[in-house]
Amino acid sequence: MKLQALYILLVLGLTSCLTNKSSFVQVQKKDLYDISVAEDTTSVYGFKELIIFSDILDNTVWVSPEKNCVTLTKETTQTYAGKTSIHLSWDKITGGCKWIGLGFGWNSWQPKNMLDIVDYAAIEFHVKAVKGSFSNLPVAFAIEDYTGVQTFYGFNSSLASGKFNDKTWTTVTIPLKNFPFQSKDADLGKVKQFMIQLEADGDIYLDEIRIVKYNDAKN
Repeated sequence: MKLQALYILLVLGLTSCLTNKSSFVQVQKKDLYDISVAEDTTSVYGFKELIIFSDILDNTVWVSPEKNCVTLTKETTQTYAGKTSIHLSWDKITGGCKWIGLGFGWNSWQPKNMLDIVDYAAIEFHVKAVKGSFSNLPVAFAIEDYTGVQTFYGFNSSLASGKFNDKTWTTVTIPLKNFPFQSKDADLGKVKQFMIQLEADGDIYLDEIRIVKYNDAKN
């Protein structure tokens, strides 16, 4: 009789628990990965010398001395970002110059090791016309190493986000892998400067030159 009574009590207790759902602790479902990881904007695959030009015109920026062919001045009323851009005006033909250009020895002219990012990064900058619009930017880009090798790549319209005009800023993106470094035997472990060779004529604002991750970069 005692065992039978104990059995009845156990059954009654279990039934009471099953019917009274509020007596159970409710467990809230949580996603396994609910913490987002912020993207690293201070480096590109370990390369940290990302800013080629932004605001400061110092001794790391140079331009050809032939003022009859090219002038470079600080601009504060037309900027893509920050407080200062570059106003660059040139006329190689009328001025009668054989070669004109400008360069950026960023990171205080220290050698930059770009070996690990050449396939995964690009040089990006922003251009605005001073007046009117145009589709062709008559320039060539170069990266010079500390052995004196200059590796060039010319502008083409596929590098620009659209036509250049005096209303909006146009982004130019040059994948590093487009430069023929290997055929020129360039030393990407000791990069000296980024250069822009000027042809024909032009009048533009230039701003925010940086190393960025390229679209075809590895995941």
